Amino acid sequence: MNSEMKVAVASRKRSDFDYSGYFREMRLIHDLTILPGDRRWRAVPPTRPEPHKVVLYLGCNVLRTSHMVSTISDILDLLGVDYVAVGGPAYCCGIVHHRYGDTELSQAMGANAVRYLERFEPERVLMWCPSCIYFYDEVFQVPASFQTQHVTEFLVEQLAKLRFVRELPKRVALHYHCNRPRRLQEAQAAETLLAAVPGLKMVKLDSDMRLDRSCSELLQQTLGLSAWQEIVEGQVSQALEGGADTFATLYHGCQRLICSYEERYPLTFEHYLTVFARALGIEHEDKYKKYRLWRDPQRVLAEMAPCMQANGVREQEAQLVVRRTFPEKD
Repeated sequence: MNSEMKVAVASRKRSDFDYSGYFREMRLIHDLTILPGDRRWRAVPPTRPEPHKVVLYLGCNVLRTSHMVSTISDILDLLGVDYVAVGGPAYCCGIVHHRYGDTELSQAMGANAVRYLERFEPERVLMWCPSCIYFYDEVFQVPASFQTQHVTEFLVEQLAKLRFVRELPKRVALHYHCNRPRRLQEAQAAETLLAAVPGLKMVKLDSDMRLDRSCSELLQQTLGLSAWQEIVEGQVSQALEGGADTFATLYHGCQRLICSYEERYPLTFEHYLTVFARALGIEHEDKYKKYRLWRDPQRVLAEMAPCMQANGVREQEAQLVVRRTFPEKD
């Protein structure tokens, strides 16, 4: 957390929620799954203008699934885009603070993030996180000098510039959300990308308004875990009935929560961009899914040791977050 953020939190915080611990856990999982030299995003805002045509605005939660950041970065590099990727607590949109009733703090965070993005003088900002989009669209509108667009929609615009190097003879069902027009637009864009992959066939899935904007722990609590499981398992069954071999998730939160279903069903559960990028010759391992499926915290910690050492993560902290995030099977 940078000094500006610490001042904002101290002066405007009203709830007793531990924001520092919340963000630290995200960063710990990131640091335990990627080496410093492979990191492709920036956490600290520039102090002066630094022009780039495009900013990839990652938000915060995607840091738990670092392979997604590497994947989209490689695609943008392949396109030759003049971009910078940013994320982490300094760029938090403020939705977490809004959720816990710290309205003034949430608006300060949201305004700061926009101000930091404007230092890059971008023509457009590529949005990754559906919660960030929701917050800026429907909760706290901030005037900005740039246009925003979801990553999926940007890639559809650039599709003709991409050259596929592999055929993927897959039948893919796309898990998506339908409670807002923007969610449906993002789903359509993701489906367009997948349908363009040589050899890939799409299997249609229904969605459910109750899934809200994305799958999350909060949604599970609000909707009820059993209700959420019933919806998702219904989609999985529909995918199998349609002959799918791959269940593709649209958002990072969905992939985190759904990936462990691979233990129970004869499907591969992958983020849609992992599937799309594979046909471009880009492959980054979903370590989050691998570690969830291992069900062995000690094995996970052993594999994480190089990242832990290189990123200066204390072993005690690593053990706590690994046992919580990648637990043994119940």
